[in-house]
Amino acid sequence: MIVKWDFVKRLHLDAKCGLLNARSVNLLVELFKMLDWRGTGSLDDVQFQCILSHATDLKESQIYKIFDLFDLDGSGSVEFDEFYLLICILVAMKDGTAKNFMFQNWRTCFEILDAGGSGDVSRKEFQTLGFLFNFTPKAIRRIYQEFDVTGNSELDNEDFQLFVLAAIELQADIDRKGRMARQAYNPLIQRISKLMNGLIGMCYPDQEKQYGNDTL
Repeated sequence: MIVKWDFVKRLHLDAKCGLLNARSVNLLVELFKMLDWRGTGSLDDVQFQCILSHATDLKESQIYKIFDLFDLDGSGSVEFDEFYLLICILVAMKDGTAKNFMFQNWRTCFEILDAGGSGDVSRKEFQTLGFLFNFTPKAIRRIYQEFDVTGNSELDNEDFQLFVLAAIELQADIDRKGRMARQAYNPLIQRISKLMNGLIGMCYPDQEKQYGNDTL
């Protein structure tokens, strides 16, 4: 999921709790009042679809799945509390901190994914709603292979907690390897540039060297 909404791009979650600060919440309240032009204290499915179509690259079918998920009482509308949670998820996605958000708010995320309210997140539920946190079908299959302890294609609270912790560690490891690769890449470029300059100097001693560090 890609976040496109400029309003969301200006918001950031508190690093400690993974939620919006008071100033951002006040802005969100005023935005919600503007969107709720009928003054009902809620957004219907059409308003919800228009907002997320503008804010993200989600397909219409995915947006309506999210709407059904947040319409807890089946009233055909979404109140401010659910809208606030959705914006927090969008901000986390935008900042690349979705896994940290899941760690800090794992119980809420578990309840979101547990659409049926069974107390377990089935593979089907995860595959249906995993796009909220940018999980691909391949990643979801791997999650259930590694963390579905009972083998019943469901994750309970403890399984889900283990998964979130492992996801954080995996992301940290990927970031660490990325930094190491970049650090190793720069000296390699310098050695190649030096070698190319040496070869040019041997073949064309009167020609100006053209292979500097910034030309490769």
